[in-house]
Amino acid sequence: MARELRRREFTSIVYGSSFYGGGGGGCSEEGLALIEAMYQEDADASLKMIDISEMEDDAGIVSTMVAALGSPAATKGKTFQKESVNAVKGMCEQARFEGKQLRYVYSGEMGGGNTMLPLYAAWKCGLPVLDTDGNGRAVPELNTGLLPVHGIPTSPIVLASEAGDTMAARTEDPMDCAACERIARYMCQAFDQGIGIAAWMMNKEQHLKASAIGQMTLAIEVGDILMETPPADAVKRLGEYFAAKHIPFEAAVEAGTITDIRMTTMGGFDTGITTIRADNGQEFQAVFQNENLYVQTEGRIIVTVPGIISMLDLGGGKMAVPVSNSETYAGQRVALTLTKADRRWYDLPACYGCWEEVLASAGYRNVKPEVKFWEA
Repeated sequence: MARELRRREFTSIVYGSSFYGGGGGGCSEEGLALIEAMYQEDADASLKMIDISEMEDDAGIVSTMVAALGSPAATKGKTFQKESVNAVKGMCEQARFEGKQLRYVYSGEMGGGNTMLPLYAAWKCGLPVLDTDGNGRAVPELNTGLLPVHGIPTSPIVLASEAGDTMAARTEDPMDCAACERIARYMCQAFDQGIGIAAWMMNKEQHLKASAIGQMTLAIEVGDILMETPPADAVKRLGEYFAAKHIPFEAAVEAGTITDIRMTTMGGFDTGITTIRADNGQEFQAVFQNENLYVQTEGRIIVTVPGIISMLDLGGGKMAVPVSNSETYAGQRVALTLTKADRRWYDLPACYGCWEEVLASAGYRNVKPEVKFWEA
């Protein structure tokens, strides 16, 4: 059922998608800045969100995702407004070239900046947004995603800079998301570690096959809980919410302190390890490449992607704020939570296999089916 999104819903989406971002997808500061930009331009700004079931059945009526691509640390504070709008307009041209009509925008990944960004671009372009997400979480590379795994062509992709430079790229094999990734990362570095990207034109049938349907509503509901709950009670309330949804959830650290962060930025990625000491003295290490990839403690790994590994800032404010790895710091008071990802991530073995290279580069080379904390 269609609904109108306004400031309250936008704000909930920012915090809820930050949680589902699992350490990546941009920070809430960026998403909140996009909301302010909307309401400075139009005090009555709103955006229609529709269910996938309300899309036309015509295979030529399509949607596009749009996102920011680059190093979260290098681009912290950037909102990518111009880049995102230019990327959507460029994809509209690509759709016409293929004899299609682009009528919708959808979120390509969850994250404080990268989920609000497509909503902003949809609003600027006068298009509705879909109640879905391309991944139901944040992902570090184009090939680590639900859509390519489920057979949705990545090509063509549209890349757009802040200055208005728009580049369309087509790969010989439309399914070659690795080639698209190389092109996008190269252009990302050429434009100061950050660009806008549109990809994965999808019709209704393809969304039903591949995307995380209803994810935007989930983000709103989680954001509502966080905004309405004091930090000390946030983990408990989230636990109750996910239990009612029959979604496995666990607090690896209900309350603790970040004691060390080792991070390097290279090739458009922030890679490193965050060490957290729980108040009971147990130490946990979250290994990340933009997103948190796995958590280990006492010599054992307790969860890997595609499970969602989130950190909540418990320090001082009125709410527990989910933070990306570009926002963490030594001495920060945090909770570390583990949540099962959207069911699409468990459809096929390739849903785990697509992470193999990323995990190996982060030091996890004993590749096997996902370590699932809820089955440990």
